[in-house]
Amino acid sequence: MKAILIQPNKLTITLIALLFISCQPKPKTDKVDWVFVEGGTFEQGKNQIVISPKGDTIRGFASRHRFVEISDFYISKYEITVGQFREFCESTGREMPEPPIENAYGQKVYYKWKKDNPMLATWDEANDFAHWAGGRLPTEAEWEYAAKGGQKSKGYIYSGSNNQLEIGWVGENSDSTFHKVGLLKPNELGIYDMTGNVTEWVFDWYNPEKDSLVSRINPQGPPDGEDKISKGISWFYNALDENGKPLQQGFHMPEIRYQSPINTRNDGFGFRIAKDK
Repeated sequence: MKAILIQPNKLTITLIALLFISCQPKPKTDKVDWVFVEGGTFEQGKNQIVISPKGDTIRGFASRHRFVEISDFYISKYEITVGQFREFCESTGREMPEPPIENAYGQKVYYKWKKDNPMLATWDEANDFAHWAGGRLPTEAEWEYAAKGGQKSKGYIYSGSNNQLEIGWVGENSDSTFHKVGLLKPNELGIYDMTGNVTEWVFDWYNPEKDSLVSRINPQGPPDGEDKISKGISWFYNALDENGKPLQQGFHMPEIRYQSPINTRNDGFGFRIAKDK
């Protein structure tokens, strides 16, 4: 008995191809602009004293003072935006969170999500987005190293300047709110908004009593804690002294760390992401 060979027609081939494509997982976002950060050794927590606009000296707000070795990595050029986070939600079938109702002053403002504004996220949301996008949250040390310009550092007090108003939305120029990402000057590595605008979640737990247990090579923070760390401080804090001059050691220094519960969502908290080389 002679075998009958059936040749598939073009329509059948097309249908099979479409079925194969539809079964593939949706690609993760390719819209994150990555900046390469060459590793090296840097002085973390160099400035341990913070000066308030009124001239008060404040201690205990900085990262641990020590020399740390960082490997090569990538970090996002901008804070993650509402538009990027919405894409994540649509891709994973989760609901877009509701924006905050009140601002940092306790005033009812009923924020509306705007595509190019920084996403106001909880720590868990930031962490979930980072993994979906093929990355992770930066460690505190990585974030501080990148903010200081890495190997290209020019020794600025803040991230890209000694004048916060040039590179960050702060108390004096923010009009009491956050702004669209990337509008001001970048730092030495071409990274935007690491001073002011919104404070940014990092991977590390806040637990100063266990900081001494953390490695000096690619440190990832204490093993546990009650709060997570954020860096960069937000638009809320003033950057000038009573004479209108930029503070030499103000709250917006890269050394400064802020601790908050992981479910915090307000108009001062956003994030950017990192990934290994």
